[in-house]
Amino acid sequence: MNKRERFLAAVHGHRVDRPPVTAWVHFLSDHLDGERVAQLHVDFVRAYDWDVVKVMNDYRYPVPPGVRTLEAPESLLGYRPLGLDEPGFAEQLRCLRRLRAELGPEMPLLDTGFDPYQQIMRNVGFDQAANLVRHEPQAHRALAAITETTCNYVRAARAHGADGFFFSINGAIREGFPRGASDEVYARLQRPYDLEILRAAEGMARILHVHGTGLDLARIDGYPYEVLSVSDRLPGNPSLRELRAFTDRCLMGGIDETRLQERSLPLVAAEIDDAIAQAGKERLILSPGCTIPSFSPKRTLSFLREYTRGP
Repeated sequence: MNKRERFLAAVHGHRVDRPPVTAWVHFLSDHLDGERVAQLHVDFVRAYDWDVVKVMNDYRYPVPPGVRTLEAPESLLGYRPLGLDEPGFAEQLRCLRRLRAELGPEMPLLDTGFDPYQQIMRNVGFDQAANLVRHEPQAHRALAAITETTCNYVRAARAHGADGFFFSINGAIREGFPRGASDEVYARLQRPYDLEILRAAEGMARILHVHGTGLDLARIDGYPYEVLSVSDRLPGNPSLRELRAFTDRCLMGGIDETRLQERSLPLVAAEIDDAIAQAGKERLILSPGCTIPSFSPKRTLSFLREYTRGP
């Protein structure tokens, strides 16, 4: 099978010659233009011959001018729907165009996006989360603006060559865990906007990346997606076997991203074997549960790639 055939077969539950495998890393690239970001991805995928390119998106939703915190409700009113000529969106689309042209039609491209609540927090600071709750009417206006822009962006990403949308959400993290929220905050300020963006991505392979630890998978009940991505190796998170019982859709994971850089090759091989034993060969994309450290050894990544090819 070629890479596209293998990816689509895994996503749709058809027979595969082997599970597709990929990994991704942040390139610290939000200061670079789209062409240079694309070249970083090209170099990475060609070095390891990944089956899928998970395109990083390190361009962050702009903070309104003059806003440093969200202590004043007016700070949230500065968020407006943005056009796709905004540099961050324009450069990411430029990156996608270049990747499609450079890697050809057989390579699956997954663009990356984040839930609107998280998009505010990622740029202003997660310590400001309580202010979204304090100023809920203004927060809804900001979240609606970001959602509208993100929906427009997702449709443009598809037109520019993205086969799938890797949508990272923090909404399943329970209160008391890092980046977690109460059931009430999740229901009012996260879930409605998540669903709107996932609906906008219909027609693409929607990878729902349920980020973090302390997860309540009941929160994603009713979310539309084709692939479920979870850090299944992290303590307290559901295993691939448990995820297979939770959904009949394709799973993405199996590799502990937090320890990839420190384990011997036999341990990496054992983890791959265990992932396939838990989830089966079909409806599985072998990958880290989340971003790998930038100092992950080439030797280990090369072995990860070669071992999955089989004898």
